[in-house]
This record gives sequence, structure tokens and C-alpha cells, in this order.
Amino acid sequence: MRKFIAAALILATLCSLCACSSGKSTVEYKTDVAVSELAEQITAINDNWNFAAMNENYIAGAMKIDVSGYADYIVNINALGTNVDEFGIFKANDEGSVASVKEDAENYLKFRLDTWMDEYMPEEKPKLENAEVKVCGLYVMYAIFDDATRADAFAAFENYLKK
Repeated sequence: MRKFIAAALILATLCSLCACSSGKSTVEYKTDVAVSELAEQITAINDNWNFAAMNENYIAGAMKIDVSGYADYIVNINALGTNVDEFGIFKANDEGSVASVKEDAENYLKFRLDTWMDEYMPEEKPKLENAEVKVCGLYVMYAIFDDATRADAFAAFENYLKK
């Protein structure tokens, strides 16, 4: 019974996320939220997380993303190195640049997967293989988590941005 309820909750969450990632949505999103506020909503999901925020030099060098043209950004990676849990939230300057920001996040995930060493924490690779990017208004989020955590993170992301 618990599995059925959990599956139903996940399905409901995924259905609600469809509005977040579709091209034109009737959902309206805030445009004045700091990405640090959004990150707090994500990190509140799990009390045991130990994230470290990356600076612009790390993002440009290790991630190959130039955030100098973004309105705001935050990238949090696991500080302990015991798993590959990671997420980033980027705010585009305007609607016209959202697609480019989304492409940067998708390219980063592809880069991570292309450079993955299979002998390094093989149990963590599925998180990277299933990593996703979601767009809600001007905000773009990528998440490298297990399926349930990723669904919860995207739900928190979208719900906090809804007007």
C-alpha cells in the first residue's frame, strides 16, 4: 500500500511538472526571486545534504558554462564527495535568452556523462544518466539526484516560483 501511495504521489508530481517544462504554459511564474532563495527550497528537502556553492571560476572552468551573461545563478555540489548529488539554478536575463541558458545546462549534463569514468562510483551513474533540466519562466534548473529526490526538487522549484 505504501508503494502504491508513493507511486501515486510521484505521478502527481510529475504531472504537475509538465506545465513547468512545456513550451507555452498558462502557469505564471515570478521573475524577482533570487536563486539563493530557490536553492534554500531545494536543500530543505534533505537535512543530511552537505552542499557547497561553486563560484564563477569553477562554473566556467569545470562546467564549461559562462554565467557572466546570466541575471543570477547558483550551483551546489556535494561537499563530501560521497555521491554525485548536485543541482544548479540559473536565471536568464529575459525570455529571449532562456533557451540558451537551458542549452548550457543540457550541454553540461551531457559533458558530465560523456566524461564519466565507469569505475568511479558506478552506483551513482544512474543519477547522472537520468539527470534533467527544467524551465519555469526565466529560471532554469538542472538536477543530478535519484528519481524521487529529483521529482521533489523540481516540485519545490516550480511551486516556489508560481505566482
